[in-house]
Amino acid sequence: MLIKHAAELEKEDDVEILWQGVVETLACAGFDHAIYLTVSADLERPFLRCTLDGLYDLTPPTKDPFLRYACSSYGIVQIGSEFVDGHPYITDAERSFVERAGSRGFRAGFGIPMRLQSSHRFGGFIVGTGLDRATFTARISPRAEEMRLFCLIIHRRIEELTGPVPTQTQQDFRQPLIAPVLPQLFDTLSPREREIIYLLAQGRSRKETAKICGISVHTVSDYAKSSFRKLNIHNRAQAAALIYDAAHTLDE
Repeated sequence: MLIKHAAELEKEDDVEILWQGVVETLACAGFDHAIYLTVSADLERPFLRCTLDGLYDLTPPTKDPFLRYACSSYGIVQIGSEFVDGHPYITDAERSFVERAGSRGFRAGFGIPMRLQSSHRFGGFIVGTGLDRATFTARISPRAEEMRLFCLIIHRRIEELTGPVPTQTQQDFRQPLIAPVLPQLFDTLSPREREIIYLLAQGRSRKETAKICGISVHTVSDYAKSSFRKLNIHNRAQAAALIYDAAHTLDE
């Protein structure tokens, strides 16, 4: 469901309307709150959209612990007041910030980095629920990869709408990430693997794919290997053939 909605939201040309669509989509998926936060490499010039009124009144966005701890890798982090004890390294002030968010209904959620601290700008999505830890882990955590791919698509669109006018090369990277039709065999792949395999099947190099996805070439290779193994194929040409055959079967 989320990826289908992302494909529609990606067509939006107004960042505020886009954000409202994101909030509504996430609400339908069971997420009560959403934050999109990026900053420059020196932790200045925050770009913030947040559904929690007043959350940053006492703590500026640049002091959000998500930026300090979660953006050192692309891993999804379970966050919120229900998970705060699992992060003993945070300061007392940061803990108070997390608990303040919990008092406003953000008890359990995901921190989903889109760019790392070494980037020109970094940050990502913080999405949350009012669920307790056990319910969140059982009901929402299995959807983490789907959430990550949804957020990745939205993140790119926000950057396109708020950043400088892209070059022609950058414009070439705006092609859809997920094929409109994929064989049932592709259901065995995670959302991230589907993204990688589709981009490679389009003829993208691993370097280009890494740039589009904001990850390392090594990580792309790892996802490609796991995808090839699940699909019982050996290279991108065979992946492209699977997609091509599915598309033409639908047309017949």
